[in-house]
Amino acid sequence: MKSLSILMLALSVLTATAVEHAPIKVVLFPFREATLSARTDSTLQPYRFKLGEPFAEGAVIATLDDSRYALEEQRAVGQFEFARATYEDKKQLREKNFTSDYELKKADFDRRTAENELASARLNLSYCTIKAPFAGKIVEILTREHETVRAGQPLCRIIDDNQLLAIMNVPMTEKKLTTVGETVSIALSDGQTAGGRIYEVTPQADHRTGTVRIRVLIDNRKGIYKAGMTGELVHGQ
Repeated sequence: MKSLSILMLALSVLTATAVEHAPIKVVLFPFREATLSARTDSTLQPYRFKLGEPFAEGAVIATLDDSRYALEEQRAVGQFEFARATYEDKKQLREKNFTSDYELKKADFDRRTAENELASARLNLSYCTIKAPFAGKIVEILTREHETVRAGQPLCRIIDDNQLLAIMNVPMTEKKLTTVGETVSIALSDGQTAGGRIYEVTPQADHRTGTVRIRVLIDNRKGIYKAGMTGELVHGQ
């Protein structure tokens, strides 16, 4: 009976050790990604960047044919200038009591309406320029150049891989692996080793596995690693 107890104790220790050192699979994801869509109806002009070519935040990714919207802006500018001049004339006439309050208010209303239409025309014109919300790369073209697009139609998908998030599930009993700011090391499948700091820890554990999901932030400004790479957490770091 005593030997059976010792055997069971030994098995439990071996099991605990095996669980403790079970490989923790890791996948690298871009820090952020977005799908850029058209915000107005027009024709897509050639992209300014190729797939995988890096661009800075605010860079023009592509443009839409803006000839129609440029004409609308010019027309709106002329209407606004006319309405503003009319209002100034009515204002001077009212000061000399040569016109009524109604005429002055109507001229002011027309001026404000023309100003709003000008702002709308300029906004539509600005929609023809698609800018990058963050630095990164194009990873997928969803609409080809010279195609007619509608507002809301996806054009391309971009990622920010200047930083990567290594996502993995770790035992919730591991304090070091569930503390934001702690450093960890990851052995990638291509033989490289990547280091980073724990960026996020999911607040809810998986009751079936006894693990929590964590995200480790990895500096990738040199482009050493690729989103989608896999690996394993290096134990004992």
